[in-house]
Amino acid sequence: MKPSIVVSSQDPAGINIRDVLVELQGFTDSGTIFNTFPVYSKEGINLYTIKERTIDAEHVDEDIDGDFIIFVTKHQAESGKKCLCVHTPGNWAKAEVGGKDKTLCTAMPAMMKSALKKILSIYDGDEFDITMECTHHGPELKKPCLFIEIGSTEEEWSRKDLGKIMANVVNFLIMNPPTKKKGVVVIGGGHYNQVATKVMLKTDYAVGHVCPKHLLSVLDEEMLRQAIEKNGNNFEMVILDWKGLGSEKQRIMDIIGSLGLNHERYQKMIHEE
Repeated sequence: MKPSIVVSSQDPAGINIRDVLVELQGFTDSGTIFNTFPVYSKEGINLYTIKERTIDAEHVDEDIDGDFIIFVTKHQAESGKKCLCVHTPGNWAKAEVGGKDKTLCTAMPAMMKSALKKILSIYDGDEFDITMECTHHGPELKKPCLFIEIGSTEEEWSRKDLGKIMANVVNFLIMNPPTKKKGVVVIGGGHYNQVATKVMLKTDYAVGHVCPKHLLSVLDEEMLRQAIEKNGNNFEMVILDWKGLGSEKQRIMDIIGSLGLNHERYQKMIHEE
């Protein structure tokens, strides 16, 4: 599968990483224009800049080359949390920040697993958390996609050292496509999902979609079925953050049972209960 990379002209972190890809990772001006911006390329892989925010880039996959899209962006949080993160876009409920109501994008579990592990191998420090976020925000796309982000304030977005780290990760992903992994959906836990991150970094499984605790009330059979269908290939089971299911435990178990899905409690997998 051939990737494309997309950044927004409004996004300082995306532009930071784009510039490093051009300066240090061998991307050159292809001579073509998209969205009024030059298209850069390396070995047939294109790097696009768009005018709109990436979360608003609805159906951009219909207009650009490639079988899947890597969005390289900022991560913004009121807490100012310093993080280097990945996630799949999509909306479990109402689309408040791009995308479409109750519509998930197709995930790339193996690619996100490879991205997290590569970040961990490069980043030497404890200032930033390396984490997988839950599935959230737009855009709506047909092609598989993932977000790779620098968080969470303007100071971090513009840091050249972080731009180099994330450009290195992006270049690694496109030059070293990962092999298929045993795909899982994670249910429960926080927005910065500790269970999903641990599954990615400490097990052989790869996470596609994550439904956090604060959205469990909208998780029904239809949405869980969609998460599985759009979880990327090789779906094997649901992994539950049992401690993070709260009062929704029985209802979630009923949904899993009605769909006949294999499942496991993460805490049992690693003997934390």
